[in-house]
Amino acid sequence: MVSTLKISSDRRALSPIFASLIILAVVTVLFIPVFIWSTGLTAETKSFWEILGLVTTERVVIEEVNLRGGETSSTIYIRNIGETAITIDNIFISSPDGQLYIYEKAYFTSDPNSVVKGDLLTLTIPDLTVQGGFTPTSELTYTVKVFTDRGVGDNYQIVA
Repeated sequence: MVSTLKISSDRRALSPIFASLIILAVVTVLFIPVFIWSTGLTAETKSFWEILGLVTTERVVIEEVNLRGGETSSTIYIRNIGETAITIDNIFISSPDGQLYIYEKAYFTSDPNSVVKGDLLTLTIPDLTVQGGFTPTSELTYTVKVFTDRGVGDNYQIVA
């Protein structure tokens, strides 16, 4: 005996409009996490470009360094030649024998604290011996590097 399966022909499929609405709902639900991720990424990228824009318009030049052999204080004169106001964050002094002395904001004074385009900034390190007992030796060449709070800098070589 052979049995036959009879398919009812009176069932209807979903209407095209209802099917389109379901597909639209699924796509919308799947798009929400992508949208949230991309807007967060865009905000991070925007702040990155803003900082990069400031860095590219920031330029400093060391005009003079007073570093005398046997003295324990130093004065550094820096001119802002960029478009952005600057604040000096670090001073590095390297000796001919490769020794590096790092002076952070706590070890030097700045007059004024920040400068705009064209202005001169005077940095004074009142006690060079604070970092590792550094005292410049006469007739030796030292390299002085200064860096802003955004990492832009300049270097200057001087014979003490």
